[in-house]
Amino acid sequence: MKNYNIESSEYTPHNSYEILADDFEGTWNGEELEIDNEDLNIKITSFKYMDGMYVGYLNFHSNIQVTFSNEPNDDKHFIILRIGYSGTYSKEDKFRKFNHDGIFIYNANQQFNIEYPYQINCQWVTIRFPLDVFNFFDEGFESKLKKLLSTEGTWFHYFTLDPEIEGYVNELVKSNENKVKRKFSFFSRALDILGALKEKMENDLMTKSNIKIHPDDFSSMVLLKDKILTDYTEPPNLNDLSMELGMSVSKLNRNFKAVYQLPILQYFNQHRTEETYRQVKYTDKSLTEIASDLGYSHVGHLSRTFKKHFGYAPSSIRGTLK
Repeated sequence: MKNYNIESSEYTPHNSYEILADDFEGTWNGEELEIDNEDLNIKITSFKYMDGMYVGYLNFHSNIQVTFSNEPNDDKHFIILRIGYSGTYSKEDKFRKFNHDGIFIYNANQQFNIEYPYQINCQWVTIRFPLDVFNFFDEGFESKLKKLLSTEGTWFHYFTLDPEIEGYVNELVKSNENKVKRKFSFFSRALDILGALKEKMENDLMTKSNIKIHPDDFSSMVLLKDKILTDYTEPPNLNDLSMELGMSVSKLNRNFKAVYQLPILQYFNQHRTEETYRQVKYTDKSLTEIASDLGYSHVGHLSRTFKKHFGYAPSSIRGTLK
């Protein structure tokens, strides 16, 4: 398999886009990157704002193995927020995969690689900003999010993607179609996302990874998360998973909860319910189809689970039940 590695900095993503355009005979005009050949199909819209803040949307499909190697700059405290499927993060050749449902936040003052997904169509939104930019909006308030972002050293944090924040992400993606005002929309939706994340952290409504277990166990739990969210039709079998990973069911749940704050089955059910919300709101599938595709025993089971989790029936976000 053909491999391609790009060495650049998360501080200056537009430099990377220019290099990609040159290497793969694409186009980059300072705001849009387009590459369409047998190796890569990439469309990126990215805007630079005041004080070095960047907001971008990427649609990516690769037939080669693409790896990005970050070159840190200790002169700046720079934060990266990625929402969507972003491949696998690695440090010292130990890859940490994650699924397409979450938010990854990390500081750019560290050496790491991003291995982009191979032969998988993926999309994500990126928000890059110096800490000073966040402090401008969070001035005079020592929030939990500010404390997290101010942390020095090596850190990665994962959050589940709740429906409200996903709604802002969808609005940002949709605004990409309007070239007249999309630069304004990208910026405003990025602030909405950061504001919602801050509010939810203050109210302890975000599920954040808590990496206080052995690195090998952490890696296993991240891979396990990826696995159990691949197919919602069957709940995870804890006995099978414990045998596969060589640990007892109690240790399996303990390690998983250390990272994702919920036991495996609760975590699976929560994400299946949130996937139900996405499919009810954003697809034309009937509730019967959704129930079947997501492993509910019947439509009534879906509706009861949905209402218990969100506090309202599926009809309130769709209009009519199909």
